Amino acid sequence: MDTLKNYFLALRPNQWIKNLLVFSFLFFDQDLYNIHDFIIVFYTFISFIFVSSAIYLINDVIDYKRDKLHPVKRKRALASGKVDRNSAIILSIIMFLIGFIISFFISEYLLLIYIFYYLLFISYSIYLKNILIIDSLTTASGFVLRVLAGGIVVGFAINSWFVIFIICASLFIAFGKRRAEVTMMNFKNAVVHRSVLGLYPKELLDNLISMTAAITFLSYILFSYNEDVYSKTPSTVSVFLPSHLKNPHWFKFTIPIAFYILARYMYNIYVKKTADTPETIWFRDKSILIAIVIYILVSFTTLYVV
Repeated sequence: MDTLKNYFLALRPNQWIKNLLVFSFLFFDQDLYNIHDFIIVFYTFISFIFVSSAIYLINDVIDYKRDKLHPVKRKRALASGKVDRNSAIILSIIMFLIGFIISFFISEYLLLIYIFYYLLFISYSIYLKNILIIDSLTTASGFVLRVLAGGIVVGFAINSWFVIFIICASLFIAFGKRRAEVTMMNFKNAVVHRSVLGLYPKELLDNLISMTAAITFLSYILFSYNEDVYSKTPSTVSVFLPSHLKNPHWFKFTIPIAFYILARYMYNIYVKKTADTPETIWFRDKSILIAIVIYILVSFTTLYVV
């Protein structure tokens, strides 16, 4: 039983939450109730679970010695010796093939994204993660590819401002992760664990974080005022409203919540110093978790109810 648990943990299930981004276009395009589209996007979500876990296994095989130096990563299944590296490689191949088959039957476009995602992050694990800026750009592209995949499989028109927002938010998270890694470990250990960290002066990371945070918030404001997120048809509430209140910019009320989440994340980078694992930050910071829940509820109300 412990062996199965260790193999399961080697897949990094805590990272699977990132794959929920494939539902973004479905949600914001007010198509969440479309069962056909929901099932297609759900299978896209499953395919990304398989490909991302396949990559995590390869990455951990490559980095297992350096992970031993990290206060958190040394507890991973491969770094701690609980999972054999040869077994991890075999499991990675199996995961990739299952995801490949799922993508093949969903859409040829998803298959292309799937292959590109796999090759890109295998390249990242082997080489790209050692190149200044490119490492963060590659990490951020993973979020963008998930969002685009969810929209492409159901043929949605791509909202430009939303894509720009995702790109900037992804870069903000990536640079915040680098800043937290440098802060969390002493500089010598940080460089040994990940050589590229030695090329990131704290001042550079601080400026990059500030820049991407500002552009992220601005692009979100422009997205929230975009006509694509207005109600497309009269809803339950809007039919009872006076004409001048029908179909307004209701979605703009999510702006203060989005700002709070962004600011609170920066607080985690600089004060709590917990942004090294962005996939679990919502769990460790209850304020962010509550804000995300409120954001989802307000967004759902403005898009599907009002």
